[in-house]
Amino acid sequence: MSSYNRIDYRIRPAKHAERLMMCDALRRLKFASVESYQYVGLGSVYFTDFSLFHKALGVLKMISIEREVKDRPRFEFNLPFANVEMRWGSTSVELPGVDLRLRTIAWLDYDGPLDVAMLNDMQDFAMRVVTGSVLIVSVQCNPPVFDATDPTKHVTNLAKAFGKERIDPTITDADLPGFGLAKVFREVIINEIAVAIADRNGVLPPSQHMEFEQIFNFQYADGAHMLTVGGVFFDKGQRGLFTSCMFGDLNFVRPGPDAFRIGIPKLTLRELRMLEEQMPLAPGRRVAPGPMPRRDASQFVKIYRYFPNFATVDL
Repeated sequence: MSSYNRIDYRIRPAKHAERLMMCDALRRLKFASVESYQYVGLGSVYFTDFSLFHKALGVLKMISIEREVKDRPRFEFNLPFANVEMRWGSTSVELPGVDLRLRTIAWLDYDGPLDVAMLNDMQDFAMRVVTGSVLIVSVQCNPPVFDATDPTKHVTNLAKAFGKERIDPTITDADLPGFGLAKVFREVIINEIAVAIADRNGVLPPSQHMEFEQIFNFQYADGAHMLTVGGVFFDKGQRGLFTSCMFGDLNFVRPGPDAFRIGIPKLTLRELRMLEEQMPLAPGRRVAPGPMPRRDASQFVKIYRYFPNFATVDL
């Protein structure tokens, strides 16, 4: 069964917050007007990210890649705007046909765990993309069950699936519970992009070399454990332009292996109002949680601007 028949992606609270945070960061792009970018995504039947990026960022050219050709009438019925172009097939077939000479924001929001075909998509993007473009990748990373009778089983399987050269030889199965697998997948993704950029730069003079800087490293569990990694490609000579985007001013931006964990506390409306009245906190001030757990209040402080509100329904 297709994932959109099992999960309503509009109302997964952590994913909702993730979208809003990404949108906030993408507004800071300085390489060109954000409205001039094209957006490439995997819209599912809900097209939630397409609606957000068109309304909030003003992006006009939008491409959705969809492999579930059998449900084509349903997808076409649910297209949110006239400017969304559908490409029918897998990303491995359709992404190479997308013109990446345009500055692009691509969110490859896969609904399964990382695999080699996804890495090939990232290689293709990194080899062809122009300066100022953004690649975001989301993959499932449910932790495997540790088997004390075979304590290297899962790491061995990862090495078989991706190749030994892609897996840190110091990793063991004991490192994979919780978000341990997410950490492994992030490293594989970032290294794959780095290898593609090195291959690309190998035939270019140093002044034309492409660079990549990670800005997103989200982890959350909305039913499934999920990892989202993303960053910006830019010409070496435009590092100052990248710096001027000031992504680091956003509390959720993560340029390295330490992730921003999106936790959505379960709050009553009264608790929510009490916390909102204290926002934003003055420097050095702690939130007053009242009778609710301090952990929940602290989680709210981290994401209060992006806290999901499902009192309204998308139409």
